[in-house]
Amino acid sequence: MKYGIKSTISEKELDFESDYLDISLLGGKDGIGNVGALKLENSPIDYIQIIKKQEYANCDFAVGSHVGMGIHKHSWWKMNFFLAFADSIHIGPFDIGTISTIKKGLFHSEIEDFMWNGYPKLTTLPPGLVRDNVVEPLDQNKRLRQLMIKCLLGERIITVSRYEPRHESNTIMTNSKIIIQSKWKLQKDLFVDKETMEMYEKMAEIIKKTVNNLKYHLT
Repeated sequence: MKYGIKSTISEKELDFESDYLDISLLGGKDGIGNVGALKLENSPIDYIQIIKKQEYANCDFAVGSHVGMGIHKHSWWKMNFFLAFADSIHIGPFDIGTISTIKKGLFHSEIEDFMWNGYPKLTTLPPGLVRDNVVEPLDQNKRLRQLMIKCLLGERIITVSRYEPRHESNTIMTNSKIIIQSKWKLQKDLFVDKETMEMYEKMAEIIKKTVNNLKYHLT
């Protein structure tokens, strides 16, 4: 990985990789497939997974012709960021996403403002008993806000939610319990720049600190 982040590739399949078929097994079918995953070694983000969505469509006839142009494959890519925790940690129905206000200009657009929407609590305890609202520390971090104002134009929508592997399988358990995602992208736009990666790492750092502060309420 770039930006001084060390990573390794597991020889065996990780648990979250089994949520999707291997991309090579999709063949000519519509669907979402797993491309691969990395374990990060010096980052608050524990794992990155790359997935690919493909759809096949019949193309229109060529202009002035009665001959069809055949089948065309449309494909989009996404990176999933996973945060791992101790086996004893149990995250509540946590699920948030960004809503952005975009200011459109003549030559370029920019993010004017954004907010988090959804269920921000890590526990199922009544409101006010513990500080389990993740949005509060995310909003209070000035550097994260600066990065999000700059990077959300490219990422568009960011969601953060509780994660559980979809399938029982003979894979390596990662204890991944929170997933951070953005929108589907074209392959050329998949890999993020330095500031976008810093944004995701800052987000992960704040979330992990919040979970650690609540560890006695999440077991």
